[in-house]
Amino acid sequence: MPVWFAPTAASFGDRNGESPFVSPDVLQASNFERFYEGTGETAPVDADDLAAAFQGTVNSMVMHYWAETDYDVQMDGHMSGSEALDRMYPDWRNELMVKYKVGSDPAATVRLYTSETEVLIRRVFKHCSMRPDGSLHPREAYLPPGLTREGFGRPISMAATDEAGRATEMLLRPFEYPRDIPGLIYEEFIKAPSEWKGNHPLRFFEKKPFYKALNAALAQDAPNVLRNAVPLIRHMNHYINQTRHTGGIVFSGVGIGRAEGLIKSSVGGKLRLPRFLSVTADENLGIAHLKGKVGPALLRIHVPEGFQGARYIEDITAYPGERESLFCAYSLFRV
Repeated sequence: MPVWFAPTAASFGDRNGESPFVSPDVLQASNFERFYEGTGETAPVDADDLAAAFQGTVNSMVMHYWAETDYDVQMDGHMSGSEALDRMYPDWRNELMVKYKVGSDPAATVRLYTSETEVLIRRVFKHCSMRPDGSLHPREAYLPPGLTREGFGRPISMAATDEAGRATEMLLRPFEYPRDIPGLIYEEFIKAPSEWKGNHPLRFFEKKPFYKALNAALAQDAPNVLRNAVPLIRHMNHYINQTRHTGGIVFSGVGIGRAEGLIKSSVGGKLRLPRFLSVTADENLGIAHLKGKVGPALLRIHVPEGFQGARYIEDITAYPGERESLFCAYSLFRV
């Protein structure tokens, strides 16, 4: 099935992976801003709209990127596509309402975000395509050991993160548009009828924490996911902005990846972070979560007293010792 609900909260350190800072003006030209249509005033989102947004988001994460319709793909004996969630998990709406209290608890979407809930996403190889006879194009292409014919689960030989190692050599990023795949014109493939006779993208499906998949869509400004996810993001931002922060110094151990040069050249200026950011008042905890990050960096953030845009969420997590706060998506920081 495409979603595995798990109300148990994930540690804040696990939720901070790649943190790709961008220039402030990126927001104005982003797909996120186009769909978000911010008014400057936060507002709650109707329960039915939240449920529909969750359904659309989960479906878009498992579908072929940018396709409005999808080929039927066998997954656990069920079919994926525009109705994947309804077909594979008929009781999902009740689970969402009961376990996270969507529609009755203002913290519902933040509680969902901080949980260990997982979704299924489709990963596509960028170095080859698959011919109708099952062989690879080009002929010299090879598959990573451990890739199953059914394509469920990341091959053990590709256990690197999305940002480093063999994954970047062979895989498109989670929601990257699949351009320049050898032997395949993707635009023709997604617009073709189901009896398509040409090469297909080579793919597999893997579970990914919902918070990680959502942040990946934000960081990549993926329109196919964001057009569905905006009500969820708007509801999270509304909850975060309902209170003023008490202020102080907070920390976050993140991976800045290729943004190091941009950050160094922006000292004294401002940068945005196109994702939600979890921070802690415990510096040692922030340092402890640097392990395994790509381009590890400890963010030291001064939050002014009465600041609106971050919220202390200790009371809704399962880790009361982490002294966690959560920043809105696309927060603006002075370097």
